[in-house]
Amino acid sequence: MRRAASGLAASALATLGAVGPLATVGACAILIAGFALPSHLEAQTGAQTATQTGDSAAIALLDRVAGAYRGARTLRARFTQTLTPASGGAAMTSRGEFLQAGAARFAFRFTEPAEDRIIADGAAVWIYLPSTLRGQAIRLPRGVGAGAGLDLVAALLTEPARRYVVRSLPDTLVAGRRVAQVSLEPRASGAPFSRATLRIDAARRVIVSTTLREPSGLIRTLTFSEVRLGARLPADAFTFTPPSGVRVIDQAALLGGVPPT
Repeated sequence: MRRAASGLAASALATLGAVGPLATVGACAILIAGFALPSHLEAQTGAQTATQTGDSAAIALLDRVAGAYRGARTLRARFTQTLTPASGGAAMTSRGEFLQAGAARFAFRFTEPAEDRIIADGAAVWIYLPSTLRGQAIRLPRGVGAGAGLDLVAALLTEPARRYVVRSLPDTLVAGRRVAQVSLEPRASGAPFSRATLRIDAARRVIVSTTLREPSGLIRTLTFSEVRLGARLPADAFTFTPPSGVRVIDQAALLGGVPPT
């Protein structure tokens, strides 16, 4: 579990070019990606999709899912993340609950490893992983945090026909339920993954699982359960106060004073 947690911070910090004590975090895994309810999710129009190559049925399905997420004010789900190294070594697993309200506020509250948190409070993204970064809390500017991979599913649902080669795959089973599968391959270089597979409950218009192959060869699978759009959230869902004695590392200062966006 500790190795899995270390990877949650490693991806964000690697993306930001972190130095010093931050660079000591293990680099074998990556930051967890989540659902998102951003206002910038845009449905594709027939004119747009007609100009793109790809599977029109798969693109239409992604548009319907994007519409459902765009219309939801809140989201709550449980997640399990499995990281499989390119070397074929032992997989690493973490679990917890994900909550989101709008584009700027979300929280990953881990049960395994317990007490680990990744929380966006609307102004900044806090990374608190006592299982790995003992005695430290990292504060990221919100815009930079998004660039570190926290809104990856949102990116997958934003203009997919323009940004990816989209293909339908055969249906599969997730938790005993038949779901649709869609693959995405980035058109441009520099994407954080070489291939993504989304597994979608078409009737409910929710993503139940994603698998991403990273440029390093690492394979990350996220499985979501108890997905509730429009769920009631706890009043303190997006509140983080660093515990007494914990050192706060302000990434904005390390990046030359980049303000939260």
